[in-house]
Amino acid sequence: MSAFAREVKKKFDSAKESKDLFSYDTTEVEKESGAPALGEKDSVKQDKKEDEEKPNPFLNPNPALVVKELDNHVILLNKFAVSPHHLLIVTKEFKKQTEPILPDELYEAFKTIKDFGSSQPTLAFYNCGPNSGASQGHKHIQVLPLNRDYEFQPPLKQLFDEIYDRQIGQIYAINKLPFVHVIIGLDNNMIRAAKDRESLTSYLAQMFFGILDAMFQQLRENSLPLDTSYNFLMTQDFMMLVPRSKETATIEHKGKKFEFSINSLGFAGAMLCKTEEELEALQAQENLMDMLTQVGVPWSPDSEKYDAERQLAETAELV
Repeated sequence: MSAFAREVKKKFDSAKESKDLFSYDTTEVEKESGAPALGEKDSVKQDKKEDEEKPNPFLNPNPALVVKELDNHVILLNKFAVSPHHLLIVTKEFKKQTEPILPDELYEAFKTIKDFGSSQPTLAFYNCGPNSGASQGHKHIQVLPLNRDYEFQPPLKQLFDEIYDRQIGQIYAINKLPFVHVIIGLDNNMIRAAKDRESLTSYLAQMFFGILDAMFQQLRENSLPLDTSYNFLMTQDFMMLVPRSKETATIEHKGKKFEFSINSLGFAGAMLCKTEEELEALQAQENLMDMLTQVGVPWSPDSEKYDAERQLAETAELV
């Protein structure tokens, strides 16, 4: 365990003991979906409407939850922790959750991932926009150290690893995923060669704005507005963007409808259930990818044609 991870654990344990933080007991259940295992966590989640009526907790954060002060951000423990040591990188001044991630925020998120240590799989994610599953309107990136005994691999790492002759820096879409997305592998050699903050920030920004542009291209090909909400996921090895069409997916079980609010973690392979009944309904679904497609953007039937035309145009420019 790294020094940073030990400090986070110490702060977490102290806040939990003083009841400044609420850590819920959860049951983790795996379910195959035709892709890597998707997990369901059975827990109690605050009602969003109640949360919206409360004062903004990020403007004057509880000192018991503050892990680290940065220049323009503060790293906080998530007060309502479904998973232990869940961190929030929050802007000190109020900024909207609809704003895109800035280069310095990419740096702080990636540095936090690295600070947990190479032996600790860690995910950073950002829910951007009203349909992204964001539960708080104040801009924040989340960083979640993952249970090493749990098998889901964000962002769908198993499928990414199956890409034949994969090239670092190349933007990909995975054929087996039925919704629009873009994913890129990060160059560990470039990251190690970045000896200062400026050079690492520049590299991360280049990768992010590259996949952001690719996502906008996919939105244009699907005749969707460019201000569509999206989910952003990042590990030490990947960046991934998934545009969103709506916040909630609806399923039926035993004649009853259930709605699930899905954020970035859904595309990392984890869904949250509030009750045993919801967990039972989720487990009864044949293919959980259908739920992700509901809240994402299904591929346009003409997407392969657009892709072929684009590749032809790029080839013509090179000749």
